[in-house]
Amino acid sequence: MKEDNVLLKAKHFYFIGIGGVNMSALALYLHDRGYEVSGSDVNTQTILQLKKKGLNVFNGHNAKNISGADCVVYTSAISADNVELLEAKKQKVILIKRSQLLNQILSGYKCSIAVSGSHGKTTTTDMIARVLIEQNLNPTVFLGGEDKQFGNLKLGKSEIALAEACEYQKNFLDIKPKFAVVLNIDNDHMDTYSTVQEQISAFSEFASSAIAVVNADDENAKKIFNSSTITFGVRNNAVYTGKNLKHNGKGYSFTLYVYGKRIGRINLKIDGKHNVYNALAAIAVCDNLKIPFKAQKRSLEKFCGVKRRNEYLGRAYDLEVFADYAHHPSELGAMINTYSQGKRYITVFQPHTYSRTKFLMNEFVQCFKTCSPLIILKTYPAREKYDKKGSAKALYNNILKYNKNVYYIQSKKQLAELIRSLCTHFDAVMFFGAGDVYQMAIELVNCKKA
Repeated sequence: MKEDNVLLKAKHFYFIGIGGVNMSALALYLHDRGYEVSGSDVNTQTILQLKKKGLNVFNGHNAKNISGADCVVYTSAISADNVELLEAKKQKVILIKRSQLLNQILSGYKCSIAVSGSHGKTTTTDMIARVLIEQNLNPTVFLGGEDKQFGNLKLGKSEIALAEACEYQKNFLDIKPKFAVVLNIDNDHMDTYSTVQEQISAFSEFASSAIAVVNADDENAKKIFNSSTITFGVRNNAVYTGKNLKHNGKGYSFTLYVYGKRIGRINLKIDGKHNVYNALAAIAVCDNLKIPFKAQKRSLEKFCGVKRRNEYLGRAYDLEVFADYAHHPSELGAMINTYSQGKRYITVFQPHTYSRTKFLMNEFVQCFKTCSPLIILKTYPAREKYDKKGSAKALYNNILKYNKNVYYIQSKKQLAELIRSLCTHFDAVMFFGAGDVYQMAIELVNCKKA
């Protein structure tokens, strides 16, 4: 499927891996629009929620599951030998990638906004969403995480739609938005891109046919500028510039300048200098949608972040428990720097995919050299097969050369016991990772509540 609009042809959509944060949002959107929707995945809390809303969800993959479907939706993470995918091809059922389906949905809106970048997509998308929602612009929002009010999907009734655009397997090239945000371009997804230049070329293609909003301080992103690029930053000359950055006790404050003119000061509640960039990107989009600065300021200053982004979960063993989605060295470095300002904390990290760990091994080691104590959990493999060189144990052994206060843990029970043995010397424990480490953190807190 490339040109045909499946929204006009299909009546029953089947999602392979329906429990994913992006897939479940699309499934719920179609369900709301009156389509029959079913799918398969392993049992999770998300699956239970989908079932409660009337979707037929199968536990596990089986060729029989797709019976009756006239369109099968899949992601790049689905293997070529998946039994449901093979059955769909055998039956000549319409097949469409998640990113292609998202594009067909976004194409139905007069104003579509897609947020890309190696880091910060979910937070920036949610920042824009909060401004639009609080201005009663009623957008439809597809979020690659969970907003604390509407979750991963906001069903709107206006002509504005907002979504994240993921660069993995160049999926974002399927999306043709009106506004294309590029937050940064970092060395990631090495199983897709052989060089950073290949990444830069892909981001350039993504932004080329849209109103591009690009980070002027990011060395790689600067290479995709064109004559119509709208820029933001804090160091280099940009259309939207944040100056006089100061920590306000909760987050960072900055003064906004637009085309060199002082506009006003914004006091963020969320920590980390990287969130100043996220806010500036959101401001650039909202300003071009003619939303007044006072309204933007009001929404951004109320914004408390999304789930799994420096999220406070509660207490365990008299420790504050936080969780963050960071799983790339650049993200981890930013968060570790933020936490090193005051708190005595235990660091827990779950590597996400063997390929990322192997290709960025040195960067990960540099991140964690000074974290004491550091707990490394068994790798969350996602779509990948075991690779010894990119394993959590390999990461542990490399860090151990520089940091003797590091532990390698393979079970939840071991994790809880170790944290309990360390707790008297620390104020907090920070869980990092994009896998099921988040659930481990929640279980730790809930266990101590019981």
